[in-house]
This record gives sequence, C-alpha cells and structure tokens, in this order.
Amino acid sequence: MFSLLQIAIRNVLRNKRRTAITLAALLVGVSVMVSIRGTLNGLQRSLVQNVVNGQTGALQVHRTGFLKNVLSSPLSMDMPQDAAFEKKMLAIKHVTAVSPRILFAGMINVADQTIFLGVQAVDPIREFKVVPLRASTIDDKQQFASGKVMDAMVVTEQLQKALNGSNVPKDAPAAILAPDKDGALSGENVTLTGPMKLNMPGEKKVGMVRLDVAQRLLKMEGRATEYIVAVDDIDNIPAVAKDLQTALGKDYEVSTWEEIATFVKQAMQRQNVILNLVAIVFMILMLLGVANTMLMSVLDRTREIGTMMAVGVRRSKILGLFLMEAATIGALGGILGGALGSLIVLVLHQRGISVTFPGSNMPFVIQPFVTPTYLFSVVSLAGSGALLFAVYPAWRASRLRPVEALAGG
Repeated sequence: MFSLLQIAIRNVLRNKRRTAITLAALLVGVSVMVSIRGTLNGLQRSLVQNVVNGQTGALQVHRTGFLKNVLSSPLSMDMPQDAAFEKKMLAIKHVTAVSPRILFAGMINVADQTIFLGVQAVDPIREFKVVPLRASTIDDKQQFASGKVMDAMVVTEQLQKALNGSNVPKDAPAAILAPDKDGALSGENVTLTGPMKLNMPGEKKVGMVRLDVAQRLLKMEGRATEYIVAVDDIDNIPAVAKDLQTALGKDYEVSTWEEIATFVKQAMQRQNVILNLVAIVFMILMLLGVANTMLMSVLDRTREIGTMMAVGVRRSKILGLFLMEAATIGALGGILGGALGSLIVLVLHQRGISVTFPGSNMPFVIQPFVTPTYLFSVVSLAGSGALLFAVYPAWRASRLRPVEALAGG
C-alpha cells in the first residue's frame, strides 16, 4: 500500500500543469465555501446576539396562554411584579438578571398630531441589564433611565418625524392614551426625551415608556405582562428554560428567544438552505474537474497501463492506483482550500464587517468564524468526493486490454 501511495504521488507530480489546474479549482472552491460559511456564521451569531441582547432577552416569562391571546386580551393575562416572584427566577442556575415589562397598544398626542403606536413599558435600569445593546439605541438614555424625568418616553425616529416633521423639540410635552385593564380610556402626560433607533427590521411606530408611568395609565400598579430573563451563556438557554418552567409551574409559560422572534429563526434556516445549495454547486464543479483530470490521465497513459498489465500488475492494483491519485489531489486541494478559507475568515473576523439591515438604522458588526468540525467536514468531503468522481476513470483504466493499451488505443 505504501509503495502504491508513492507511485500515486509521483504520478500526480508528473503532469504539473494539469495537477496545478485541478488543485487551483479545489482550492478556490473549498476556500469560497469556508469563507461563505464563516461569514454566515458571523451574521447569524450577530443576529442572535442582537435579538437576545437588544430586544427579547434570552427567555421570556408570561402567563400560560399569553402568546396565543396577546392580540385579543394582553392586559388581562398579567402577573405580579414583586420581589418574591423575581427571587424565584433569579434562583435558577445561569440566570443573571430579570426585568418586568408591559406591552400595550395606544396613541400618542403631540400638539395637534395623534398617532397609534405600540408601547413597551420597562424598568430602564433593569431593562438595560437584560438587554444591554438596547441602551445604545437611545440617544439620551441617561435622561430616560434616571429619575430626573419621571415621565420620560422615547419613540423611534420614524415616529418622531411623523408626529410633527422634524420640529418636535427635545423634552417636548406629550400625552399617551390607551384603554386600561378594565377597558376605560385613560391618559398620562409624558415628556419625549429623545428618539431611539431601530436595531432590527420591524414595526417603526414604537415607543418606550417607564414602567411606573404605564402602570398608572393602565391601572396595573404592581403588575406586569411579561418578564425578560438574561442567561450567562446562549448555550445554556434550553436548560434554563426547562428549570425555570419547573420552578414557576403550569400557571406560567417560559419561551426562548427563538419562540418569540420566529422571523429570525426562519431567516437563519433559509440562509442555511441557500448556503447548502451553493456549497453543492461548488462541490460538484470542483469534483467534475477532478474527474476530467483523471480521465485525461487515463487517456494519456494507456501505454503505461498496458505495460503494467503486461508485467503482471492486477487490474485491482491499477484501479487502486488511479483512485489513490484522485484521493491525493482531493485531500491536498481540500487542505489548501481549507487553510486559505480559514485565513480569509480570520482576517475578516479581526477587521469586522459593518452591516445595516433594511428597515433598521443601527449598524452592527459581523465577525466571521468557522468551527473545526466544519473545516474537517469540507476537507473530508473534498477528498471523498474526488475519490467518488474518479471511480469511472479508474474503472475504465482497469478495464483496458493489454494489447490495445500497448498499441495506444
């Protein structure tokens, strides 16, 4: 076997131009696959971190059935906002912080403009501990989070412009109107302390108000409609969700960020499908080059094959020789392509790629990366695929008749 491998390596190096062209095809194909996968890995990690640390939190806790009835009766499925309830959640291993929220629909009035909007009522200090990236979306977060402006409210830039063009002054007085828990229309004065940016595509007419203001408005003192939960590591989310569900009991439902932000999960699944299709096309094109190289090698070496048969070399040895040549080219091309692709990904990871999604005005940085498992699978696929695509040329070489082969036919 070792001597056969030596012969295979010698034959691969014999026609340097042909081997170089085949290796170049494999190198480019594998490196492109690794680079694309690395970039997509970075994109998806950024998406997850942006959602978990900027919007939903790792987990959310609601009353059982809340998510199914959120459009019809969100305020009726509330829960206590008290220290004992929060302590029970914080006692779960890997939970680092919790924060209450109330989500509701209402109207905002500034001067003679009234616009419908979605409102998130939050405890600013605790909210930014669970979703720290959210703080960077607010232009004047210190004023919103501090107690200096007790009725502070921020709205998206798009909503601010819709209210009164670009003439809404900072600290502008406004009123927020909404039906309270009993269905009666209620209102509270608020102060617009600064706009907030969107960090993900979605509804553009959104506002954020302090929780105590919303509790007065909705007649829900000491109550919340949901809790968002921070977890020390994204990989621990499934286990924490299970433990939290057990601790809170059947009256509550614990949802992961994937169950809340389903559009992100679906987008990632579509990206993976597209990437797999691209990878299949690249791999087939690469391996067709290997098959072509091996077939040309058989045609060029018919006399050599005939001589080998004439001196007693078995057909199985000839078959094995050509397969080993293909495997050598495939493995070498896969390793070189994987190394080049890893280098490209490393450079992109260090530099970062700034991306702004359509519908969002908050850029975030993608840092591509690849896993050792993926690199190993791509290199293995290149080697095994080259071996597979070389079966027919190798079989054809082993089926030549010695007399015809010696005659160059």
